[in-house]
Amino acid sequence: MSEHLIHYTEEIPNPDQLYLLYNHDGWNDFLKLPKETLHKAMLQSWCVVSAYDGEQLIGTGRIISDGVINGYLCGLIVHPDYRNKGIGKELVRRLVGKGKNANLYVQLFSEEKNASYYEKLGFEIFTVGMKQV
Repeated sequence: MSEHLIHYTEEIPNPDQLYLLYNHDGWNDFLKLPKETLHKAMLQSWCVVSAYDGEQLIGTGRIISDGVINGYLCGLIVHPDYRNKGIGKELVRRLVGKGKNANLYVQLFSEEKNASYYEKLGFEIFTVGMKQV
């Protein structure tokens, strides 16, 4: 981390920075989305929280929701150079807080290898997730 303080915002990251962040961890190798489409997903989210070191986007996450009952935390990503510094935890805290303030049931889908991380943040396993193949 540089000497800048990490700051958090609900402003949507710009398409270029967002695309770079997703590429740092290989997410876009799986998603295969152009930056405009990735940005559109953020714009259409119920809530987005992002972390910056100075002007550099270093983490983001979002909730997609009907705004009434359910909210799904997704797209949580922290730049590899900034992991294990509490940034992901703070992103989750802010997103869950926003959802709870709106009386949403906040849920998420996670790879099994990451389940213990989310359990430490107050989530519990409650169902089997499935996806269309």
